[in-house]
Amino acid sequence: MTMTPEVATLRIGRSVKSVEDAMDELLARSGELLAEMARARVATAEAAHTGQRPMMRIAAMQQNLVAARSDLVRAHADLSKLAETMDIPVSGCPEDSLDAAETGRAAAECAA
Repeated sequence: MTMTPEVATLRIGRSVKSVEDAMDELLARSGELLAEMARARVATAEAAHTGQRPMMRIAAMQQNLVAARSDLVRAHADLSKLAETMDIPVSGCPEDSLDAAETGRAAAECAA
């Protein structure tokens, strides 16, 4: 089955948006988990060190999720640039919303 570049762009765009939303939801849920763990420690009057190791693991996981989300933003920007080189109109893509510092970091990382 043959697909036009425009249809491919729409499908990929929907998929990217879906993954971005899912990652944001996972970040939010992991934040809620961390908050619940801290509240439970306070509510049960447990010692400060109780549950610290799992909390540290959740926090490390969140850092990894943020890094993965940043990679997804960069991939989205790369896909947008690819579509532009194919003369396929795109809108609302990351390069429109990244600040200059992030754009510079993303470009440097992609060049490396």
